Amino acid sequence: MITGIVGCSFFHLLLMLCTGLSMLNPKRKSIACIGECMLELTSTANGLFKQSFAGDTFNTAVYLAHLFSDELDVSYITGVGSDTYSQKMVAAFESEGIRTNALQCIEGRTPGLYIIENDASGERYFHYWRSASAARHMFDRWTSARIAELLVSYDCLYLSGISLAILDEVQRHNLIEALHIVKPHCLIAYDPNYRADLWPDNDICRQTNKQLAKLADIALVSKEDHITLWERTSKDMIATTWSSWGSTEVVVKDGGNDCLILKDGEKTTVSPQSDIIPVDTTGAGDSFAAGYVGSRLLERTTSEAAKEAHSIAANVVQFKGAIIKTAGSKFEHSVSLHQRN
Repeated sequence: MITGIVGCSFFHLLLMLCTGLSMLNPKRKSIACIGECMLELTSTANGLFKQSFAGDTFNTAVYLAHLFSDELDVSYITGVGSDTYSQKMVAAFESEGIRTNALQCIEGRTPGLYIIENDASGERYFHYWRSASAARHMFDRWTSARIAELLVSYDCLYLSGISLAILDEVQRHNLIEALHIVKPHCLIAYDPNYRADLWPDNDICRQTNKQLAKLADIALVSKEDHITLWERTSKDMIATTWSSWGSTEVVVKDGGNDCLILKDGEKTTVSPQSDIIPVDTTGAGDSFAAGYVGSRLLERTTSEAAKEAHSIAANVVQFKGAIIKTAGSKFEHSVSLHQRN
């Protein structure tokens, strides 16, 4: 059974009373990230695992809240259960400054889980247990109109290919239809973030990405992901392709290399820091998205946004785990989430 968050427990009711019922500051802009947060287990030097919470769009929400706390109200839209770990997860949202009034409580479901292992270069490998997660049912029995009613109050919406891949066909269709409804009223930012195991097949993934390209005011495309699906190898060609599909502004990411931005027919290249030795690249793309989308929502130039995005990503990859704590221009680990090994 699906209920509003108040249907789960008195714990959830208290959280909603604290944050969800308060009015957004009219002088601030609002952004909602849509997707799945999971239990994360990260291997440590002594062979043990450290438990935290993470997931691509959740990571982006955290960095948006850290980087732009004075200017943006950040919300997260997902499904959670009524179990102990779901309660801890919602508390983690709150501790990061993320609003929880749009969470949906899915009775009988629990969070997904994944383990991260890293090779010597810092590249990560994932092992997932998420098939029965609450997030996969966040829009069960919701019409597109009802979803649109939830989304239309935000100035910006951010979602990824994972946000769509975890949903069944009906939920995915209704969410995309809802995005069409709200598009005239808000900025839509999309990162394809391809995970082969989550899609029924690559043709459905390709078709969905083209649908989202048409909706996206900002498309944040990984060169690696695009090549996997379409075999186009140059950043220029990738940017031109997404623009031809309808994206207003395309950012082609290329790991630790320059990113390429295509907007209004003009291409801009922005370089990252060159002296970074990565320890863990898990949260690189998610933090890049936060820096870029947050900056653009606040009407900074594409070059300024890309520099901000590169800066936060360069800091994030120097630590283990997807999320680090930001304090002004310095970065330190969240006491509740991650510690450097």
